[in-house]
Amino acid sequence: MNPFTVAQITDCHLQNDPRQDYRGRDVEQQLDCVVDDLLAQTPAAELILWTGDLVHHGAQKGYHRLNERLAALPLPSYWIPGNHDDADLMRQLGGKLNQRTLVKQGWAIILLDSTSEPDGQGGGCLASLELSFLEQQLQLYKDYHCLIGLHHNPLPVDSEWQDSIMLANAGAFWRILASHQQVKGVIHGHVHQPGDHLYQGVRVLMTPASSVQFKARCRQMTLEDSPVLELPGYRLLQLYPDGRITTSVKRVAC
Repeated sequence: MNPFTVAQITDCHLQNDPRQDYRGRDVEQQLDCVVDDLLAQTPAAELILWTGDLVHHGAQKGYHRLNERLAALPLPSYWIPGNHDDADLMRQLGGKLNQRTLVKQGWAIILLDSTSEPDGQGGGCLASLELSFLEQQLQLYKDYHCLIGLHHNPLPVDSEWQDSIMLANAGAFWRILASHQQVKGVIHGHVHQPGDHLYQGVRVLMTPASSVQFKARCRQMTLEDSPVLELPGYRLLQLYPDGRITTSVKRVAC
């Protein structure tokens, strides 16, 4: 049984001015390196999921530049906002990038907007309409294996400052998933570090940023300083017809 391969790129933090760095990093160049590495992989990814914090402070020129970049790729992309994005602007400019449910080879990938009720600190929430959308899609695709994508982490990550800005209504999210056994995995960004956990029988995968990485298990925000762990990264997922997921994080030296 051959899987199909999905890539996840997250937390790009592109600036309105491409010459401007983010926390000392040339995030434009790093994203170029990540995409080049992804396109060189075998087997090739069939689509890319962009899971939020794509353009820092939601700058319009940044979205236009990213949109043009994605349109030139040889595979389709789909995006969702993070807390640093302008979700309304993404919906206006995104076109096909805004598609929320993707169905292929017995899998349904459901993408969620977790930027409701911002707290001004980076936290997020799934609006009631978003929870209803999730329930409706899981009912519609009850005979498919399901992968859920969102920006905010729905589980604590044992970093005090990050756990304070996780998905605020994670309990409501997990109550919906508990009644839909076809959900095999959840992917998210936001934490700028890798992780692979099992919760309620669901794989929860967090993915490093294409920009900067945060050190794990810290009381306050601390940039990663390990020569390996500070490298930009992305995730590849192989989704099998029998519901299995194999996955790996790729690090890229620029």
